Order: sequence, then structure tokens, then C-alpha cells
Amino acid sequence: MQLIEKLSILADAAKYDASCASSGAPKRSSEGKAGLGSTDGMGICHSYTPDGRCVSLLKVLLTNFCLYDCQYCVNRRSSDVPRARFSPEEVVTLTLDFYRRNCVSGLFLSSGIIRSSDYTMEQLVRVAKLLREEHDFRGYIHLKTIPDADPALIAEAGRYADRLSVNIELPTEASLQTLAPEKQIVSIKQAMHTIYTGEQTVLNEPRAPRFAPAGQSTQMIVAPTTPTTAPSSMAPRRYTATSSYGACITRRSVPFPIARKACPWRHRR
Repeated sequence: MQLIEKLSILADAAKYDASCASSGAPKRSSEGKAGLGSTDGMGICHSYTPDGRCVSLLKVLLTNFCLYDCQYCVNRRSSDVPRARFSPEEVVTLTLDFYRRNCVSGLFLSSGIIRSSDYTMEQLVRVAKLLREEHDFRGYIHLKTIPDADPALIAEAGRYADRLSVNIELPTEASLQTLAPEKQIVSIKQAMHTIYTGEQTVLNEPRAPRFAPAGQSTQMIVAPTTPTTAPSSMAPRRYTATSSYGACITRRSVPFPIARKACPWRHRR
């Protein structure tokens, strides 16, 4: 399969992953029009660096092959979608090519699970390591971590990536067992805690190597599992947010302080 074909498939497959992008902006699709600045679509997304700059990222999956059969995921094992897989070297080549053409300032990389969680995480880390060490890449890197992977691999990812993220997926363990039985909330929280520990180590030891300076982020599916749970569906979400975010102090998507309210006369201008 040609590289451009892989890119078409794996960029489209990555469009449902949250990238800490302009999620609050209205969708103004420029597909089929001469529009500029669309915040929707695939291939290139936006994110924020630790110093608050908005940057464009190449947003792809390493592969959309997956061992898991999560019912909410378009790339699940039983889904009839075109499949493709990049090698780490191909992702590095694409990232550098787009960067040199001034199309992107970094990379957002996620993946389906292939062989095992550890193997998949190793491949993701290898991409970041090649960019940083062999090509001296100083751009922004966001890696999606694999919850069941060895904590040592997640810790290594934090040394190369600017931001790490772990998907909470669903608000309750019951809903996770119903829709994604191969996943466990315990392993998801464990991965989040590994990232949090790495961040705290850097804060407490100035000489420690940097670790995910832009922090960690997550995403969750908010639709109720069944129609009958709709009235009370917000309660488990609030509990999940408190127990997961509170324990790991996950960063806000836009790391700006809350601005003071402007003077009334400025509102009337």
C-alpha cells in the first residue's frame, strides 16, 4: 500500500481522538468550499503548547488494526473499515516532511492495539524517540498512552512527548464492561497515576529530566449506556471526573488563567 493511501485511511481514523484542540469552536466545515480555518475534519488538528501557543499537528493513528472490540469505536475488531498500518519510520518521515513544508508544528499520535499493549506502546514511543534523538525534532508531540502497557513504557513516553493522554472512555465500570469488556477502569487510572507521578517527580526535583510539560488530558463518551439511565447519567460522570481528575490533577485543555471580567463599557463597544 502506498504511503499516501495509508495516510488517507489513518488520518481519517484518528479524527475521533480529542487533541486538546479548539473543541469549543463551532463547526464550520470548509469541505467543498473555498473556506479557511476549519476546525473540523481530519489530518491536521490544533493544540496548545505549555506557553499557550496554538499549533497545528499532524494527527494520525499508527494503525487502525485493533485486538479490542469496543462497541463505540469505529476501528473495533468487528468493524468493516479499510485497514492500514504505518511503521514508526514512516510516521517520522511524514512528520518531518509536513514540518519542513510549514504545514504542521508537531505530531498527535494514537493507535489501535496490535499484538499486545506493551508492543503497541513500544511502537508509539519509538516514533517520539526517533524524532527527538535521531532527527533532533523540537516540535510538539502528543502521544496517546495505552492503559495496560508497562508503566516503564509510559514513563519513557513522557520523556519524549510534550503531552500524554489516557482515555477514560466511559463514566462507570458497568458501562465499560458492557461496551468495552477488554478494558478495565483500574488500568486506566493506573496509567493516569503513572503520568501524574512523573509530573510530580519533575516538580520536586529540578535536575530531573523533563516529563510531559504540557501535562495529561483525557476524553470520555458522555452518552448514556441505555435510554433508561438518561435522567441520572450525569451523576456517574461527575464522580468519574472527581475520582480520576482529582487524583491526577489533569490539566485544562487551554492552559490560560481565568480572565477578570471586563469593564461594562467595553461590552457595549
